[in-house]
Amino acid sequence: MHRNETAKPFTEGTTFDLIVVGSGNGACGFLSECLENVPTDYNVLVLEQGQNFFYTSEVTHQNGWSQTYSSGSIFRLHNTLTSKGRPILSGRAVTMGGGGSINYTMIHESSNWLAEHVGKDSQYWDGLKYELNKKLNRPDPFKIQTCFAEFIQCKAIHSDDDSQVPYAGPKPEHMIQNIPSLQDNFKDYPSKEAKQLYIFPTQFDAFGARTGSGVSIVDWDKVYLRNCREVTGLVMDGSACTKVKAINTKTNKSEEYALKPNGRVVLASGSQSPRLLMRTSELTNEKIGRSVNDHICMPLAIYSVPKERKEVVGPTDNYESIFGTLLINPEEGDDGKKSLVTLDFFSGDIERLLYLVSSLYICYLPFNSIKRLMNRFPFIFTILSNGLRILLKVLIFFYDLIFGIINVITFKPWGTTAVITTALVKFSCVTDGQYEMDNERITLNFFEDERDFDIAEEAIKKNLDLLESLGEKPNFILRAIFRFLTKIPYDKSQVKRYVRHFSKKTLLSEQHLAGGCLFGDVIDKGLNDAAQTGKVFGSKNIYVADLSAVPIPRVSTQMTAYLIGFHVGKQLYAAQSK
Repeated sequence: MHRNETAKPFTEGTTFDLIVVGSGNGACGFLSECLENVPTDYNVLVLEQGQNFFYTSEVTHQNGWSQTYSSGSIFRLHNTLTSKGRPILSGRAVTMGGGGSINYTMIHESSNWLAEHVGKDSQYWDGLKYELNKKLNRPDPFKIQTCFAEFIQCKAIHSDDDSQVPYAGPKPEHMIQNIPSLQDNFKDYPSKEAKQLYIFPTQFDAFGARTGSGVSIVDWDKVYLRNCREVTGLVMDGSACTKVKAINTKTNKSEEYALKPNGRVVLASGSQSPRLLMRTSELTNEKIGRSVNDHICMPLAIYSVPKERKEVVGPTDNYESIFGTLLINPEEGDDGKKSLVTLDFFSGDIERLLYLVSSLYICYLPFNSIKRLMNRFPFIFTILSNGLRILLKVLIFFYDLIFGIINVITFKPWGTTAVITTALVKFSCVTDGQYEMDNERITLNFFEDERDFDIAEEAIKKNLDLLESLGEKPNFILRAIFRFLTKIPYDKSQVKRYVRHFSKKTLLSEQHLAGGCLFGDVIDKGLNDAAQTGKVFGSKNIYVADLSAVPIPRVSTQMTAYLIGFHVGKQLYAAQSK
């Protein structure tokens, strides 16, 4: 595996059979299949805006993912607002393998959902998932589950009074469909399992090393890799792309890369894929850049882990390998589809979670006007996040000092920084948004439909009991300060106010942007001809193989992105090689 750009050099004037824009989740899924089915002299160029994965070790270990995002080394903000002009803190990862370590939950969307939105049948997707899972070599989640994740599971499942337990019901061994083969983790949603807890495979081994990411399934020796290349446009000759334009972000110089006469361009750059198509005047499909959505992300309260559990909370507990789901029935007159809300758990020493907390809570403190500027000028995000982190460090220092002195006076051991647990509520908003060319803006209609408020309020109220069972509320003073700054509720009577405040002042996305180049609207499903799979309508040789090709999945998007790229690669190349 080559680890720098000089390992496979090419001379000026080299033309390529295939140019892949991006090397994230979709690109890795695509390349893993494509490279197994092309001749040895097939020239494949991969252009990646981010740095080389093998030199950014902070994204290769669980301990580093939150610091990586907060420092901005792989994180880029979108210029995202609601249609009413309210700013949304939304961004994307710029790194090989996609998403950095923060994309922890390797959960497949259901095969029925994929069949509906991409084509084929559920049996096809079952088989494709099995193939991809083998490539990723995902570990058995029950073998590497942390002690605190087991504690969460126990609290959620076992209780003498089921009415007080949000996830009461099935025993742990029945929680996940087909877990021995790591198959599809979501099948159907019968009403009796409307609230559920899941254990999921991750990219990490038991030591927290990121060994199972998309980078690991690509033979990089077979490609020409160019990092720090921001693709700015496609050069067209009629309906055919002949060159790809890029800027070398290290030298700030423009570059062009040419295709062979029968060459292909595969866009796998996430949110940049619709933008590149929208900049191409030859492609006039009005559906490009439409049907865009993301997961609304709502942080919940912080609780102190009980003393008897502190010793089992370690570095690999930052992001627990367990998550909850809650199905919320639609209101009368809706289209009959249920809303799926997910709940992610975090725990650990507050010092270790400092980067995560500073990133999440940056949406609470600045005014909307400052956040609008932050979306336009990302350096403001870096200044604010670093400032918030310094403030938190100062507060933690005085917290430790005061309670340490109290412990000494009362003949107790000098205290250590608190171990905390918290969670995020996530769901997609009811109304889709769109890309706009003006200032590269994205419109997301968060909380512009009353149903978003209903979903958020019901989801939070039904999960507060579980969170409180995992830890202890902070003392009254700390709780009052926390509530004053964030409005995040500790009591069900506070939920409505929190949701309304969040919708007006503190909008945050899960950085899971999807849509803009949907199968059937912008790109071909390939149902009649496999060689057309993913091809942009009206083009001769442009394809899309990333998350912009589907609506926002109901669960964490990482595995869906891998699978879309894998699907396009299989249809284009495996079928042709037979």
